[in-house]
Order: sequence, then C-alpha cells, then structure tokens
Amino acid sequence: MATPAFLKKSLNIVQRVGQTATVAGMTGLRIARGEKMDARLLKETFEQLGTTYIKIGQFIASTPSLFPREYVEAFQGCLDQTTPLPYSYIEGVLRDELEKNGQTLEDIFSRIEEQPLASASIAQVHSAVLKNGDKVVLKVQKPNVDTIIHTDLGLLHSMTKVLETIAPSMKFASIAPIIDEIRLRMMAETDFIQEARNIEDFQRFLTKTDNQRVVAPVVYHALSTKKVLVMERLHGVSMIDESAMRQYCKNPADVMSDVLNTWFASLMLSNSFHADLHAGNLMLLTDGRIGFIDFGIVGELKPEAWQACVGMMDNFAREDYNGMARHMVAMGMTYGQEAVNVDTLASDLKSMMQKILAEDSLFIGKTVDKTDPTQLKDHAEEINKMMLEMVEVGKRHGIHFPRDFALLTKQLLYFDRFMKVLAPEMDMFHDARIQLKA
Repeated sequence: MATPAFLKKSLNIVQRVGQTATVAGMTGLRIARGEKMDARLLKETFEQLGTTYIKIGQFIASTPSLFPREYVEAFQGCLDQTTPLPYSYIEGVLRDELEKNGQTLEDIFSRIEEQPLASASIAQVHSAVLKNGDKVVLKVQKPNVDTIIHTDLGLLHSMTKVLETIAPSMKFASIAPIIDEIRLRMMAETDFIQEARNIEDFQRFLTKTDNQRVVAPVVYHALSTKKVLVMERLHGVSMIDESAMRQYCKNPADVMSDVLNTWFASLMLSNSFHADLHAGNLMLLTDGRIGFIDFGIVGELKPEAWQACVGMMDNFAREDYNGMARHMVAMGMTYGQEAVNVDTLASDLKSMMQKILAEDSLFIGKTVDKTDPTQLKDHAEEINKMMLEMVEVGKRHGIHFPRDFALLTKQLLYFDRFMKVLAPEMDMFHDARIQLKA
C-alpha cells in the first residue's frame, strides 16, 4: 500500500508536469502566432517555469564557452530573486526537518522572524534566536524544490531533441551532457550538508593559515539538514559602501588586501574556492573582521589552471597581449596547441581588450562618487561582456575554457572592480601587499 508521503510526492510530480505543459503550450501558441523562438522568448518561458529553469538560465549566462552569445546575453538578467513564500510554508519545512525525538521548534528557538532576509528560487533566509540566546540565520529550502528539480530535469532529458529543433543554434553542443552538468550543480546547491562542508573546509584553511582577519559563519550541525542550514548571524556592512566601511576600518584598501590574500591562499590550500564573492557575499563586520558568506557556489582548481590564470591576468594588467596568448596556449586550454597562431591570437586579444577598456568608465578615469553606495554594484554587465568577448576570441582559435576556470576569471574581474573604488592605487598582481602564492 502506498504511503501518504509517496502519494504526496506523486501528486506533486503530476502537478509539476501539468504546470510545465501549460507554460510550454502558451509558448507554443505564441510561436504558432508568428513569434520567433529566440533567446528572448526562451528566457521569458524559463522565468515562467520557475526554480529549475531560472537556474538553467543562470547556468547559460555564466557558461559562455558552451552557449551561443545571444542566449548568454539574454539570460544575463535572469535574477534568482523571487517573491517570498508565506512563513507558514517555511515553518512546515522547519517542523518536518527539525522536530525529532519529541523536540519542537518552540524547544529550539525563542524567536523566528517571519519576514525573510532574502528569498531565492531554491531557499529563503530568516533570522532567528536560539533558546540559549544565540542569534542565527536559517537558510530553508522551499517546499518540494527537490521534486520540482528532478521532475524538470527528467522532462528535459526527454525533450533534448525538441529543444535542439526549436533552438537550432544550440546544436553545436550536445544538450544531454549539459543537462547532466546542470543536474550536478543544482543537486549541490540543494544539499545544505554539502554547503556546510564547504564552510568547514574554508574554516580549516583559516585555522591552518592562522588567519584571524577573516571569518565564515559557524554552522550549527546538530540543527542542520539537507534542507535546513542553521548558521551564526554575522553583523556588518556590505563592501559596496565605502562610507559605511570607514565606521569599522581606517583604510578600505587594507580590507581589500586582506580579502585578496585570503582568497588567493585558499586557491592552493583549500579543497575548493568561493566562486561567488560578489558585493553581497562579502561583509566588513562591526568588529573589523571580514565575513565570507554563502558558500553554495564553489569551484575546484588544478594548480596549472591557477598558474594559467595568474599569468594571463598578470599580462592583461600589463597590456602584454602576446603574454596573455602564450599562457592561454601553454597551459593546455586548447584543442590543438600546434594549430594556434600566438601572434594572431594576441592581436585579436589586444583589439578586444582595448575596445572594452575604452568603454569602461572605471578604467578611463571618469569621476566616481564614493559617497554613493550604489555606484560600485557588481559591474556584472562589464564583467560578462569581457568574459563573452574573451570566449569569442578563444573559440576562433580553438581554445576551450573549463567552467571552473571561467568562475575563477570572473571572480578576479569582480575583485578588479572592487579595487577600482576601494583601492584604486592597488595592483592585484604587482602590489607588495598581495601574495599570489601560498
């Protein structure tokens, strides 16, 4: 006899298939009426389909080596910000996950704030206070997310031929392996036990290097599950707001050098590196320390890839495009080294970079209002543009960029933009304050 849980899951699957069919039918109707199945329409369809498809859109946007440029650009604005779920849904997950052995939520928490701190497609974050007075944050997976993801990805596997038909420009890359990669990445993001391990790995690295300037939130393992992550709440200000930072530090440039030295060292001494240190995931704490938060997205790096990146970015900083080209070729990021003309590659890189730099206000010395905390942002548009152009040049020369290499390069570009405002005099690769080797 089927259990209630099995019946509930089966019903959820049926409902999800029905929702997907409805949205797909509406998109099909638009095509039948004459609309072109282009990147814009695909993005709109994905946003209507929710969770899984938003993540797929973000994957497309962050993996320019796999997807046509028009799709990468279209999905740049696919933001993982959703309307918060009512607390009653979140409370249901908390009770299912944490109420064990006769223990209730009321036994664990003295207060849980019903208004979330943040809401994304997979999880919602709430502040809370434990019975012992500890202030914590709760990262809670939204109900049925795992069922939705499994159902969606299963359907996509069955629809790969259909997708290749309606989006023929994507045929150059087999969709099935891409979906497999997306499945692995999304399963990692929905496994908060793995995220806890990522935090622990980083904390072991901090201990090993006697780094007391940087912290990551302490995880309450006894209260954490695959769907609920309970962490110490860190209090501070975002590093996009220099004026706020000066309340807790004398020189933002010193904070920036600490961030860079910590992250560079983690590349060699940790099992993984934080691959999503945008402005929202870096905090200057009220005690002057630096907080690294949200370890849901991490990368893994081979030493030779790091050497390649250092060499390439070093030469980029010095505008040595022949050097950039040599590092791209020498480190094995090509399908056939002998087929690459280094001089031609260097010339293409120079043309591309000079065009981008000429359009980038942070590079050409336009006034930056440092009192405006919104002026830094993440400069995602410029960063993504640079990555796209680099990938386009690479493709013409048979150069392949592994995904984690792209994550690494994008993070370096984020740091570059931080420095333009917080430490304009600092050179990431030639400043005495920055240690590139562990």
